[in-house]
Amino acid sequence: MLHRDPVEPVTTPPAPTRPPVSAPRREAPAVEVHDDRPDHTLVGRAALGDHAAFTTLATRHGAALYRYARRLLPSAQDAEDAVQDALTAAWLGADGYRGDASVRTWLFGIQTNCVRRSARRRSHAAVPVPDDARDEARDLTSDEPAEHLLATDLRAALDRALAGLPGPQRAVWLLVEVEGMTYAEAARVLGTTHAAVRGSLERARHTLTGRFASWR
Repeated sequence: MLHRDPVEPVTTPPAPTRPPVSAPRREAPAVEVHDDRPDHTLVGRAALGDHAAFTTLATRHGAALYRYARRLLPSAQDAEDAVQDALTAAWLGADGYRGDASVRTWLFGIQTNCVRRSARRRSHAAVPVPDDARDEARDLTSDEPAEHLLATDLRAALDRALAGLPGPQRAVWLLVEVEGMTYAEAARVLGTTHAAVRGSLERARHTLTGRFASWR
């Protein structure tokens, strides 16, 4: 296995000999990536120590990894740390990618493991409404369009409802409903079965439907 230097923490500029990879902050739009090589090619280059290739890969998928982690962990900082851990693990383990799943699925699997480790360390029983959802709700003023108010209220309500779901159900719902994964892909990410994913998703949908009955 080739030895590669670990990724620098997000708060410290990377040294010249290390890959310039950092976790995205908040859910900002993805930065345009000009390198249009497919993911599997970028992973192959990263396995040979190509920092630029891995930076492209991290930029391409970093926002989605953060979005996923943010709704499974109790704070933005926890999510950023988990994404940084996942990117570091992906960089160091790039030569272990075998192509039996898409690179995106592989990255989400690594991210899931990092989220689980973070949750175990902090032993959180529930996930609060994300800070950015609260801030956005507080920033609204009465002269904003009704459509904007409704959309923001709906998002805050969804965040609260998701926070009330058991962790496995929340993860399945996010992977399938937000990230658009198939049951098979979600099962691979979570290290479980197709049937378990289907069952968790059905329970999550049933719970969320009940909580959103008043919005119909």
